[in-house]
Amino acid sequence: MRGLGERGFTMLEVLITVTLLGIIASFAVPRFANATSLANTAKVQSDLAALDAAIAMYEIEKGEEPKEIDDLSAYVMDLGKLKPPKGTCQLKDGETVVVDDTSYSIKIIGTFPNQQTRAVCEEHTAGEFGK
Repeated sequence: MRGLGERGFTMLEVLITVTLLGIIASFAVPRFANATSLANTAKVQSDLAALDAAIAMYEIEKGEEPKEIDDLSAYVMDLGKLKPPKGTCQLKDGETVVVDDTSYSIKIIGTFPNQQTRAVCEEHTAGEFGK
């Protein structure tokens, strides 16, 4: 019991408040993690689309495929700073990929005469990322 002139919260009030905050946090944390994954996915898609456009421009101007990602430096501003985000990304097939790569790479996809040179992240092209 509170004496006259004493202020403060009872133990029951504190327990109820902490419990309510825990319940609210249990809803918020998974939503935040999903938002981070969607942001990572959007960045990877955007970066790979820009690199694919640079590959096409390189092939038109040079008449050959680029051998490595650094060959695209004349077509992508600040290519050295273009790096995939760390964390999870979502693929269109519902799978989640953990991105550990420190840079994007170039891969030849398909067989002659239908082969294409594409930018990849964790061996996936831009079209494979998304929800």
